[in-house]
Amino acid sequence: MGNEFRSSLAALLLDLAAPVGGYYLLRAFDVPPVWALLLSGLPPALRVLYTLVTRRRVDGIGLLVLMFLAVGLATTLMTGDARLMLVRGAWFSTLAGVWLLASLVIGQYPTTYQAARALLPGRGSRLDSAWEERPSFRRAWRTLTVVWGIGSLIHSGLSIGMAYTLPVDDVPALDAGLSIAFFVGLQVVTQILLLREGTLRQVMRPSTVD
Repeated sequence: MGNEFRSSLAALLLDLAAPVGGYYLLRAFDVPPVWALLLSGLPPALRVLYTLVTRRRVDGIGLLVLMFLAVGLATTLMTGDARLMLVRGAWFSTLAGVWLLASLVIGQYPTTYQAARALLPGRGSRLDSAWEERPSFRRAWRTLTVVWGIGSLIHSGLSIGMAYTLPVDDVPALDAGLSIAFFVGLQVVTQILLLREGTLRQVMRPSTVD
């Protein structure tokens, strides 16, 4: 899953670097913080719209990006509160964490396994066979779901804490760094657990598309 990790990290960097860079560029021209936060959030939304127009489809994450932009706009118009704008990403982490943990008891598969299956469509039958036949394989994915779920909630709590205790202009860069650190750390834990379980090496052998 190395290629998936690199592509996911690249997307994360793009979605974080553009808003953070845009925020500080706008602040250099004395744009008020709340409007700088709103306008700097446009690049990820534009990427989602571009995907929608060119591929005629949008995924759940993309829809959430658009939803949070709309909520941010409404928040700006109603309150003008920059700190409330700063925690919009934290609400996404909270929602993700709750969704991950809920998937352990709702539905057939935990969210992390569903995500892996979506990333590896040509190996879907092998993944499903491993799920059915190996308790250790099921345990690894359930453990990863707990790790990512709790990690998302911790990230959310730290983001909210920074947003309400630090100077507004310090938060975007620090929050971006925190997001990258959590993502990389959780990916490292993911790779270690899957390597120790061992089944994924067999699943990743060359195969025909299912």
